[in-house]
Amino acid sequence: MSETRPSVEANASPGHEVRDADIRSLTYLGFGILALIVFGFIVAELALHFFVGRQPIKNPTALFVQQQTPPPPLIQEHSGEELQDYLKQQNQMLNSYDWVDRKAGIVRIPIDQAMDLLLQKGLPVRQPGQATKNVSAPHTLPRGDFGPPATGVQGPQPQ
Repeated sequence: MSETRPSVEANASPGHEVRDADIRSLTYLGFGILALIVFGFIVAELALHFFVGRQPIKNPTALFVQQQTPPPPLIQEHSGEELQDYLKQQNQMLNSYDWVDRKAGIVRIPIDQAMDLLLQKGLPVRQPGQATKNVSAPHTLPRGDFGPPATGVQGPQPQ
């Protein structure tokens, strides 16, 4: 199939808009928008004067004299320094020995040493045939859930 292309003579219309923009309509539109903006400023100014006249402030300096401390949490004035102190305290706690409960014989050891001990000894594992001591708590359904009622789940039974 051969494509037929229109010849230059067949396309006699110019390649641009020949009609000019209507200056009169554009001028009216511009003045209308300007009038709406001025009208908005006038309405805002009248509303301001109306509300200021309705609610006079007798002693404006009294607003700043009676300052009360806001409820906690208060804004931290030196938050960067406090954060550095907190991180230093936490690092010191992670890397030192201390008693957690002296009566029970529980001691805190440095985190690196604790991880090494965990790798050497491993995590505690339940022996085969060992039953759990308690029944797990029943799962409560959220309000609006119309599923079956929750029941307690028994732990593994010894064989």
